[in-house]
Amino acid sequence: MGMAASQARLLTLTSRLHDIEYKAQNIESQKIALATQKDDLYQNYCDALDATKVQVKFYDGAGTKYVDANFSTLFGYNENRLSQYALTDSKTGKVIVDEETAQMYEGYGNDKYCFAYAMLGMDGNFCWDTDKDGAEVGIGTSQCSASGNLYMTECEEIVFNNHQDDDKLTTAYEDIENAEDAADKKEALDTFRELLYDSYSSEIYEYMKYNKQDDMDKVIERNELDYDTTWDDVKNEFNYYLNLWEQINEAGGCQIIDPQYESGDEGNEWFNNMVEAGRVIISVYNTNKKEWVETSVATSTNENNLQEVQDETDLKKAEAEYEYELDKINAKDTKYDQDLSKLETERTSITTEMDSIKQVRDDNIERTFGIFS
Repeated sequence: MGMAASQARLLTLTSRLHDIEYKAQNIESQKIALATQKDDLYQNYCDALDATKVQVKFYDGAGTKYVDANFSTLFGYNENRLSQYALTDSKTGKVIVDEETAQMYEGYGNDKYCFAYAMLGMDGNFCWDTDKDGAEVGIGTSQCSASGNLYMTECEEIVFNNHQDDDKLTTAYEDIENAEDAADKKEALDTFRELLYDSYSSEIYEYMKYNKQDDMDKVIERNELDYDTTWDDVKNEFNYYLNLWEQINEAGGCQIIDPQYESGDEGNEWFNNMVEAGRVIISVYNTNKKEWVETSVATSTNENNLQEVQDETDLKKAEAEYEYELDKINAKDTKYDQDLSKLETERTSITTEMDSIKQVRDDNIERTFGIFS
């Protein structure tokens, strides 16, 4: 082979060698990217292993069971749930409620009993004669409180009049009349109404069940039934709303949850994310102390009927995704290794040929130009 031909071949092989090395570098970069993908995939899988969800205990008639917690299962009224909870926005300090509750609190939030009746669907039963006076206590409904007057509902007044022989009750009412300022009157009225409901709540409810759109005679005659439920049917729910009112009132108001986050998978995800991020505070009603107390899911004991468990649904999904994506990554990695092996074989072959050509070229140079030495 002539020197010109050797040099041309050598240049061709050098160009090919550079092309092979460039391809090998690209494949190595892709292998590094695959390694990064594999790390990310593993991290996602580990996150799924660590993922938890909140559950709340219910009684289903045969025994107790835990149900995934979202706004609906945890904070809506349900007679089978073992505890009552309230959710507070940690930024605003207000209790998070659904739209209906917010509307009822806006309309009747200045009186817990009216609010509880409204939540039972009896807000239409508050149509009383607002011109009627009752001693020094304004008689009426929540709408009448805008003037700042103290009041009790007409039904409560009827029941009170039915039990004038109850010394504790009459004494409590006298305390209202004898109070010297508005604050004392309010405190005395609250005490009186609590005593009235403790003793005669079922009777008050019976009057509340009847249509009160016209006049007092129809109320006393009880001739137009609105409801066929008894006090025993509704007392737990009624008390539930009284407790809720206390929490909202203490918080200074409420705010409405986005309806899409109330229930379902989206609701579960929203609630768990909010808890994990510390955006919400869960409170539980202590029936023994009759007060609300904050509780943490992470440190909650069984007495609060909450638990935090591994999210098996997301874990199974993560396992399936991890195995599927890992197989794809391993398949690509194997192909890249095969391509690198082919390139290495070709590179070795080219290098060997280049060394041979260089040797021939050097021999030709030495033989051709040696005669001039």
